[in-house]
Amino acid sequence: MHDIEAVYEKSNNAVSLKVSPDFFKKDKKNFISSTLRSCKNSVYEINGKVVGVISYSADYIEGLFVLPEFWNRGIGTELLNYATDGKDEVFLQVYADNERAVQFYRKNGFEITGNGVCQMTDLPYFEMRKLLKQSRF
Repeated sequence: MHDIEAVYEKSNNAVSLKVSPDFFKKDKKNFISSTLRSCKNSVYEINGKVVGVISYSADYIEGLFVLPEFWNRGIGTELLNYATDGKDEVFLQVYADNERAVQFYRKNGFEITGNGVCQMTDLPYFEMRKLLKQSRF
């Protein structure tokens, strides 16, 4: 779990969101105790080291995090493809200020379908959706 906590904290801190400097350090325990325990989770390892993690349910991506030093290597895309395989559609929320993540999801076929404000951080977010299988009707 320590590796997953580190991936969560370092990935979020690298984005420089407008939250208190230690927000993600404190929130990683909440992420572990609530999100990881209530979702399916997959990790990406390199030489036995966890460098990425995705948490998901039937049709929702709860979180996708990759260590910053491993960005731009296709790890996030591999995790996303694994978690969405066989699904008809998938939803997620992403901080609107996290332009890097918004572009990543757009590149991977997601479109913005709504917005809101996160209750925990007071930061605006986008709701995004990806249709994976076209209906025949």
